[in-house]
Amino acid sequence: MRVQKIRHRFECNLRFLLTWLVLSALACIIYVFVVFGSLINKTVLPSNNVPSTIPYVTVPSEYNVFLKFDSTPQTVIRDYSGSIRMNFLARDAIQQLFFHRGDKVKITSITLEDSNGTTTTPTAGAYDRSTGVQAYIPLANLTSQENYILRIDFNGELDFLDGGPRHIAYTLENGTTRYSIVFGNSVTSFSGLRYLMPCLDAPDFPAVFNFNIRHSSRYRVISNFPDLIQQSSAYTATLFNASFPMDSSQVALALIDVEMLPDTVQQNGLTIRKYYRKSVVNTISTDRIIQFMSTRSEQIGKVDVLALPLLFATQQPGITFYNENDVLRENLDLGLIDSK
Repeated sequence: MRVQKIRHRFECNLRFLLTWLVLSALACIIYVFVVFGSLINKTVLPSNNVPSTIPYVTVPSEYNVFLKFDSTPQTVIRDYSGSIRMNFLARDAIQQLFFHRGDKVKITSITLEDSNGTTTTPTAGAYDRSTGVQAYIPLANLTSQENYILRIDFNGELDFLDGGPRHIAYTLENGTTRYSIVFGNSVTSFSGLRYLMPCLDAPDFPAVFNFNIRHSSRYRVISNFPDLIQQSSAYTATLFNASFPMDSSQVALALIDVEMLPDTVQQNGLTIRKYYRKSVVNTISTDRIIQFMSTRSEQIGKVDVLALPLLFATQQPGITFYNENDVLRENLDLGLIDSK
């Protein structure tokens, strides 16, 4: 009787032990598959670990940028949309993509195309608002020394304080208000394009920037390079095809009321177009424009100059912005207007 009890107790313990071993083995197998699948999809990377500066491993060569603004010279609409196609080289095998975006630039879709034409959709990773660095996780590691195409659709906001595109209001002689849209960074800036669109926004990543800007037919658009206007019954677009790479901080553009006609001057092999309120400013000195313009404007062969109230001054390749009050003071110093 005692032997039977011991045997029964041993069989129960053995059955429990075997059950525990089987369940443990199954749990380990499931865990292995979960970890393996997660590694394949790169989701086991630290979700809050993005670098403060983007490493030099994805090197862009060209951006083709589409922007759509719905404002008019008479109306303010603070949302805009856009897309980019960024051609880049992966210098190393990498597990994550990093680029910059401003807090008000929201990604709506993203795809990655490899050199074989295979397109995949990376997974959104962490975003650091303090540095503007956004991480995305490709489905597979990028191959070293291979060319890729990154396509991003996004929405943006005008008139926020971080340095993005903004409306500049001014009045006409009859008292009505008009609005221009401007975007540009100071000559001392090393970044800033992230507040307009997703990009690699640092001096280490110069590239060719081509723009297709769709806008109201009441606007004329100026940017770094010569314009090509496309017009149909459905839309008006202005295209800018770059002739050389630039730093991201050098990109500038403005949408101007077509009723603000330019004064055009040919000097030193340059075409200089000056846009300003003729009811307020009588002229802008051509010699001063040439003296302080970006030296790379000579390669482009033109400078578009815009002077408006509350506009921050900058001189970038092919384009110059002036604050209207600065022009008035300079004209007074040069004796171009009466001091009364």
